[in-house]
Amino acid sequence: MRQEFLILERDREMDMVRAGVRQARNGDGSVVLFEGSRGAGKTSLLTAARQEAEKSGLRVLHARAGELERGFAWVVVRQLFEHCLNTGDRTAHGDLLAGPAALAGSIFDYADPERLSEPPAGDAGLYRLLHGLYWLCKNLSSTAPVMLLVDDAHHADTASLRFVDYLVNRLEGSGVLLVLAHAPDGPAPAQELLLSVGRSPLARQSVLDPLGPAAVREAITVRLGGMPHDDVTAACLAATDGNPLHLVELLDEMRRRGIAPHQAAADAVPGLTPVRIAKEVTRQLHRLPVSARALADAVAVLGADADPGHCAAAAELDNGDVLRAVDALREADILGTGVPYGFRRPVVQQIVYEQMSSEVRNALHERSARSLHAAGACLSTVAEHLCRTDPGRDPWTVQILRAAAVEAMRRAEAAKATRYLRRALADSAAERDPWILGQLGSAELRARQASAIEHLREALRRMHDPVVRTRLRLELGLALTASAQYEEALALLAKTDAAHRADTAAESVGQAASSVAAVVARITPGHRGAGGPLGVTTVSRSHAAVEALSRGCPSHRVARLAAAALADAAPSFDEDTELTDAVVAAWALGQCGDADTAERVLRDTAHQAFDGGRLLASATAWGVLSWTLLDTGRLAEAEAAARQLLRQEECSLMLACVPLAATVLTHCLIETGRLQEAEDCLLDNRLTGVLPPTALFVPLRIARVRLHLRQDRFEVGLRDLADCRDQAGQEGWLYPSASCEYLPDVTRALSITTGLRAAHKLAADVTERARAFGAARPLAAALRTQGEIAGGDEGLEMLEDAARLLASTPYRLEQARTLVALGAALRRQGRRAAARRRLKAGMDLAHRIGASVLETSASAELRLAGVRQIRSGPQQRAPLTPAEERVAHKAAAGLSNREISQALFVTVKTVEWHLSQAYAKLGIARRGELSRALTGDTPAHDDGICRSA
Repeated sequence: MRQEFLILERDREMDMVRAGVRQARNGDGSVVLFEGSRGAGKTSLLTAARQEAEKSGLRVLHARAGELERGFAWVVVRQLFEHCLNTGDRTAHGDLLAGPAALAGSIFDYADPERLSEPPAGDAGLYRLLHGLYWLCKNLSSTAPVMLLVDDAHHADTASLRFVDYLVNRLEGSGVLLVLAHAPDGPAPAQELLLSVGRSPLARQSVLDPLGPAAVREAITVRLGGMPHDDVTAACLAATDGNPLHLVELLDEMRRRGIAPHQAAADAVPGLTPVRIAKEVTRQLHRLPVSARALADAVAVLGADADPGHCAAAAELDNGDVLRAVDALREADILGTGVPYGFRRPVVQQIVYEQMSSEVRNALHERSARSLHAAGACLSTVAEHLCRTDPGRDPWTVQILRAAAVEAMRRAEAAKATRYLRRALADSAAERDPWILGQLGSAELRARQASAIEHLREALRRMHDPVVRTRLRLELGLALTASAQYEEALALLAKTDAAHRADTAAESVGQAASSVAAVVARITPGHRGAGGPLGVTTVSRSHAAVEALSRGCPSHRVARLAAAALADAAPSFDEDTELTDAVVAAWALGQCGDADTAERVLRDTAHQAFDGGRLLASATAWGVLSWTLLDTGRLAEAEAAARQLLRQEECSLMLACVPLAATVLTHCLIETGRLQEAEDCLLDNRLTGVLPPTALFVPLRIARVRLHLRQDRFEVGLRDLADCRDQAGQEGWLYPSASCEYLPDVTRALSITTGLRAAHKLAADVTERARAFGAARPLAAALRTQGEIAGGDEGLEMLEDAARLLASTPYRLEQARTLVALGAALRRQGRRAAARRRLKAGMDLAHRIGASVLETSASAELRLAGVRQIRSGPQQRAPLTPAEERVAHKAAAGLSNREISQALFVTVKTVEWHLSQAYAKLGIARRGELSRALTGDTPAHDDGICRSA
């Protein structure tokens, strides 16, 4: 199995071998040379060449040179010939050494062991032996062509290489094929003789290239038993630099650890150190001078920053020692060429790094950090080295780490900042500094780590500065809210309010705390209206809009309050909080139907907050913006934004952006039919159990209800919805727009479990409240649902009213739902032509926004309406994967399957598979139809569908 993929991408070399075999069979000799670095697959290539020769009837004599045997004479020659000369058949022995071949008989005369390792005496003696060996080859090839195969020829003894050089010039008419494999870094005498062999006009030469992506992918498939993800292929290629031996050992290590080639394995690949490769690297390093080993350690620590100056400082070598060490490491094929220095293969860096003692590693990182800082390197690079040193008592280290944390927070890398600050706090020079504790707690809050509470509490306890204490209370209040400790958060924020009245320097912080307290009171059960009087400041205007929205006030009144909140010149607090006035007001505007203004404000707020380093405000703005994107039918963009907000690892604190993003992601996955993925995402983010009983989590609870109902878990879904509606009613969290997503699924579930009467009653109640509110989207959704339940002319009229309401709005997802529902209703009344137009329009819109479940439903309705062939929009109904699209476009351009495989670095079979999938998705049967199908130029009726006869 190993040989099978070590000779991948070696077709040219095997063609050279086959040509030499044919030449030998025709009675003419030749030589083939393969040059490759360690692990390039030379041995496996020679094994394949040997099999090819034996299959063609050649007699194969083979030898492998050894590095420790090069000081002895005729070692390789004896390996080649002694087997055929020592068969026990003296007649055969005499025939082979008959005639001029007898001149070489002394080489194989073992009667005098003392002479075995002696070099030939003088040029005349050497010539006799070489000429005798040549005639030995002639005698061997007289009955059948012969292949002489020598592996690792660069380690061969000089006498044997002199024979090879002598033989090459006499191969014509001999029927002898000589195949040599060697590395480019052997001793000078060996390299000189091999160059002489290569200059022969009979020589064919090839330098073995590293494996490419296609070969690596095939190797992984064969070795691990499954097609790898592209990220795993790229990681394996990067770790091994395409070296076949390293690749084999890496894949064996993955198999030993049970690592499957899935996407998640890509991050683990760089950290794997195959045992065999590690032993080989260790052996090579131990044979080098101490300065070379020290430089290798420095390069492993410095990585991409391993320029000569930093390496010299880290390894404590002068410039001359560095240059000599570099030469030694390059000669051993450990370092590559160029500056900064880098290992020939990335896996070597991991091996060298792991084999260092902790003391050596610690000292190298410290010296590297100081050298990089002195050279003006960025603080994060310096801090990464300091984080790998043992804590001590070094004020400079603490200072650099704190500065690097500030820089990381500006780049929104909160998790990295927490790592720097934890290392700073571990240094005895920090001595539990309240400033560092507060900085760490603030970074942990933004990284959603629960340890923020502990560190902020301790910082508050140790801090004496009144302004900083007020800020710490604000941060701690946010952390407590995110951990569902609402009562304590409200009490703490109230103390903050009292503190800022006593200290004018803390007024800005206190105003921000008052805003946060109002938000927390608004979303916490039992605290409605605890935020103070509304309707005076900009902050209170935005909350007044939300309060009016929750009470079902007309949308125009809510929109007026929200617009006034945005129009007033609000003070821009320097403090970083979550649900800012702008975000709250923009959300209220979106619920009232002004999605364009809401999106503009949210985007501006998100970017301005991010640029100002206010990560909490930016994340929350993005969360609400993703909701707006979902409402307006931009599913792919909404899903991407939600995933970005949820991508942090080891998160415990539920900041406001988490339930917002999880809600949007769940709805997007439901609309695209990925129910199991939606459930898995909720599980991964620990959102499947009991959720905090706050207003922020109501939308997520509704999204979970919808997921349960789509999974036909009606009892669970209806029970959860009843609990959610009861609490929302008690707390005043009733938003007319909330019914847009869940109402159709709930009425369907009620129809199945309870009956149409219950479903009709719920739809009628929601429609009544939506009419009172007056916004187009919630009213259209309610009318659509009620119209589908009512049926007949009455239901059709409701559906047409819903379509008219949405005609000039940006809510494309609701438009598509309504068009499909209206088309289905028209079909049931026998109005097929009108039904087809509405269904086709709804299906095309669903396709454009990516609502695949709705698109499938529209397609099924179109078939019932008598449509034979269906295409949605200008593209295929089921989208091509990126790989299928690349292959299809190249095939449409006229490339053959082999040309496509070479262009995309995949196998021909992979191309054939992608094309078959593309044909099925595009609804075509021939390659010639690809161009038309990809551009959407389909011969169809004006409405884009082909009717049945």
